[in-house]
Amino acid sequence: MDGNTFPSTPGRNSHSALTVGGCIAMENLLTSIDGVVGSGNPVISTDGHTVISIVKATIHSGLSATFYLPQSQYDAIIEWYWTPEQKKRYGLEEVSDQEKERIESELGVSDAGVLYSNRIPCPECGHVYGAFEFMQQGIRHHGRETAEVALKMQNACVLRVNPHQVPACPECGFLMRSSGHYYICRQYGCCRQV
Repeated sequence: MDGNTFPSTPGRNSHSALTVGGCIAMENLLTSIDGVVGSGNPVISTDGHTVISIVKATIHSGLSATFYLPQSQYDAIIEWYWTPEQKKRYGLEEVSDQEKERIESELGVSDAGVLYSNRIPCPECGHVYGAFEFMQQGIRHHGRETAEVALKMQNACVLRVNPHQVPACPECGFLMRSSGHYYICRQYGCCRQV
């Protein structure tokens, strides 16, 4: 995939694919990039292999970053990082249907795409922090609408690398600084330095 080209239809990247309205699409893209950069965030445009290399280097460095990636690049990183051995090491388990139903019924987030999560007991009260609590904390911190948009973007997947988020026990409020919460969703996931 060539990250230097601009899509005219979902899943297609080619300068030649810019047809009628292509100038408008390019203008909108550049205006969006200008807005992102204007908010103090960089935009990098390069080929897919370089992006994957940058993500891997960031993981290994311990630096924290959030990458917004096409599905194919997100999937490549998740497959590379979350091997069966790595999932076992960090206690990642498939999220149960019951927990997915609870996310929907109690938090109002339908089809969150949560696939895997580890479950960490709070050292203060014993409450177990898992996918439900992660979603709950995200909604409290960012709001329901933002959480839903992040989980259901049409063209981008979110990959948090070495995130600073600290799991907070919803029962007693204890900040579990020494315990990392790990998760994989269809379009939202994390990777940490090994």
